[in-house]
Amino acid sequence: MYLLRYAPAYIYEYEAFYEALMDLEGSTSFLRIFSIGSGSGLDYYGAYRAIKKKGLPPDFLYYSGIDVIDWYYRTTLNNHRYYFYKQDVTRLYSLPDRFINVLFFPKSISEFSNESFSRLLEVICNTAFSREQINICASVRRSRLEDDYKRLVKIVECLLLKGDYTLDLTHNSLEDNVQGESIFYPEDIFHFLSNLRDYCPAYRRRICRGERDCDTLNRKPMKDTGYRQYWIIRLVRKERN
Repeated sequence: MYLLRYAPAYIYEYEAFYEALMDLEGSTSFLRIFSIGSGSGLDYYGAYRAIKKKGLPPDFLYYSGIDVIDWYYRTTLNNHRYYFYKQDVTRLYSLPDRFINVLFFPKSISEFSNESFSRLLEVICNTAFSREQINICASVRRSRLEDDYKRLVKIVECLLLKGDYTLDLTHNSLEDNVQGESIFYPEDIFHFLSNLRDYCPAYRRRICRGERDCDTLNRKPMKDTGYRQYWIIRLVRKERN
């Protein structure tokens, strides 16, 4: 039900993000993405749609996602350069792909506790990145915009302290002036998803665990993409003397 309610809006959001990233990239020959907290891979579908929209070949896209949950509804879209790691990223020593040029957090940067985020910083800092540039990116929540951005900056500061890279640019969704789009749901499906409580046997028998659980069943699907927010911070490798 989560995907039926939110997947279309999130995929549109991630598509817009990756389009903006590619516009900034210019002549980059490929995207090599590592997505932390990738879930069912909605950001992957957004990236896939973005490269198709720009007329680029499928082999333009390398994608690795990591999550503690292996979602049942996940597909590679027949891309042999798609990888998924069912792991807790904070238990690693370093990221499993040092060749990435995009490190992305699809709303997941908010989900880490302070302790887990500290461990995540160590994992990222232990990674010997080898690309000439790295884009540190996050799709952030309006309700936690400042906190999410601060965490993104901490990651960047950690990498800058290592001395291999320097700050090149920062970019956010406000600069793109992205307009919201309406998402169409057939009326019967929208009504069904908005009234799931009526189909819950526990609710109908008045034996549910509490009103809060019941209320979440009646959340409406997202029909607008205008809420999207993202940040891009690019680092470039220092010239060697």
